[in-house]
Amino acid sequence: MQGLFAYKLDGKGDALELGIDLDSTNAKALARLDRYINWEDVLKLTENDPEAAYAAERLHTVLQHLGG
Repeated sequence: MQGLFAYKLDGKGDALELGIDLDSTNAKALARLDRYINWEDVLKLTENDPEAAYAAERLHTVLQHLGG
């Protein structure tokens, strides 16, 4: 059985809003996904792209918060 996982992206240009609805099963799965991502490598790959590096850091933080 698939749980709830839906997202909505609104806006355009620099004014975007991302909304995510998910159940606890999918939240826990996303939190586990965080363990499989080598964030040190991601940050090395994005060292010449500060915006991508910042986005990666924010994503890492969000995934950690989903875990508990």
